[in-house]
Amino acid sequence: MRQLPIFTRLQLLQYNGIIRPECYVAIKGFIYDVSNNTKSYGPGKAYHKLVGKDVSRLLALNKLNLSKQSGSPNGGEWWVNPFHKENTWYIDDLNEKQHGLVEKWIGFFKKRYKIVGIIVDHEFLLSMN
Repeated sequence: MRQLPIFTRLQLLQYNGIIRPECYVAIKGFIYDVSNNTKSYGPGKAYHKLVGKDVSRLLALNKLNLSKQSGSPNGGEWWVNPFHKENTWYIDDLNEKQHGLVEKWIGFFKKRYKIVGIIVDHEFLLSMN
């Protein structure tokens, strides 16, 4: 198995189709390249607000239709803060049904998109190498 590049959440945030041309979405720490689906994930499209983040928790809580206050570029802390609780793969506190939803999404993404990296939780982990 090939070794995957490691990203911090701040680095992942750049892969949003605007700062960098690629669009990446992470689930449970694995980063998927969704760049070939610009109809859904490109700038200004329905799921662009999910790009550049780990969306495990959002998927588990079924928060794909984010309101202006909770997910748009003009509002909602999780959108602009890569360390907000909604931008995380931490789902240990969720129930079995919610874990099942995440696993279904992982299956969906694995069938359609290539895994291009993994995300580390803390920025300092990379500085230690």
